[in-house]
Amino acid sequence: MIFGAMYEQRSSLENPNTPMNSQELAEYLGAVNGITVSPAMAQKLTAVYACIYVLSSTMAQLPLNVLRKVDGRIVPATDHPAHYLLHDEPNQWQTSYRWRETKQAHTLGWGNGFTRLVRGRRGELQTLEMCEPQVTDLVKNGSRWVYATQDEDGKPLAVSPEDMVHLRAIGSGRRMGTSPIRQNADTIALGLATVRYGKEFFEGGGRPTGLVTLKNGDLKEDSWERLKKVWRGAVSGLTTTKNKTLLLPADLDYKALTIAPEDAQFLETRKLTRSEIASIFNVPSHMINDLEKATFSNISEQAIQFVRHSVMPWVKNWEEELNRRVFTRAERLAGYYVKFNLAGLLRGTPKERAEFYRIAIQDGWMNRNEVRVLEDLNPLAGLDSMLLNVNTQLLGADGLPLPVTPKE
Repeated sequence: MIFGAMYEQRSSLENPNTPMNSQELAEYLGAVNGITVSPAMAQKLTAVYACIYVLSSTMAQLPLNVLRKVDGRIVPATDHPAHYLLHDEPNQWQTSYRWRETKQAHTLGWGNGFTRLVRGRRGELQTLEMCEPQVTDLVKNGSRWVYATQDEDGKPLAVSPEDMVHLRAIGSGRRMGTSPIRQNADTIALGLATVRYGKEFFEGGGRPTGLVTLKNGDLKEDSWERLKKVWRGAVSGLTTTKNKTLLLPADLDYKALTIAPEDAQFLETRKLTRSEIASIFNVPSHMINDLEKATFSNISEQAIQFVRHSVMPWVKNWEEELNRRVFTRAERLAGYYVKFNLAGLLRGTPKERAEFYRIAIQDGWMNRNEVRVLEDLNPLAGLDSMLLNVNTQLLGADGLPLPVTPKE
């Protein structure tokens, strides 16, 4: 099999028997200052993990429904197989929430999120099987593009583009997305280096490394060996959690070689890195618990901006990709489509919702039972009629008020 041979030829630099895709190779070659900035390593940085979690959990909790537009009316398409798979259980291992959360995290970390569509003999949708981005790549087999991935048993598998839901992060190519972590490796490497510096500093007893010199005279060979032995024993005692005084058997001078945290602006660097990482993922700083410049007034406004400018682009990305892959062309022409419901994120405070509902009812474009449904309340008899403000007049096609017919 040509595809199988091509897939197995890819190998890691350390072990020829271990497959390595193009993303892993780029991560291996792109180590910054000795720090490999891979998606898995980057998520050890709390700011990166928090950004990915915020966006992934937000996309996962949004209601996702299959709808159909028929004769100008929109009705739930609960009879379509995709409704249960997208809304409840895409496969036997995941719920809809867990599938969307993981797929979004893959896209933010590796730049690509893959889900294989498994169809029956008649083309009906059966399951949505998620593929790991670490073992999935887009390759050209002759004149045809295929997705090279693995099944649940780890065996090579070729998937046609028509049967792969491929969610992409922003990238320079048409076919594959680029990992935001790889695109901003220097910034994330700075954050990882700062964490490593703090860890090593405090593991070393919280004291900077320095240079010890003799103030007066020279040391004989036996004295030099004795001094080294005492120094090693004293320094090893400083690595414990207890603070100890360093005693040396000579008149020595100590000069620090490393920069103390306060001189290196350790805390300021960590704060700046958190802010920069939040901007990489387009997440407001207060969403990752960075409240230094936040106030109660601007947090409310930033929450709205988060939905509009952070969540909405991903919602559009998801909807367009699902619509073009889940449904056949005939189904799309028949009016089937998927839709995320963002109403829950934009509901506002009880006072703001009450004002919104009041205007909607008085202006006559919502009835009271529709409001009750949005508030998770059961409809009541007599509340289906539309109300209209007495100061409002209906206009005809010519723009003039319609005549009022007196009641008999």
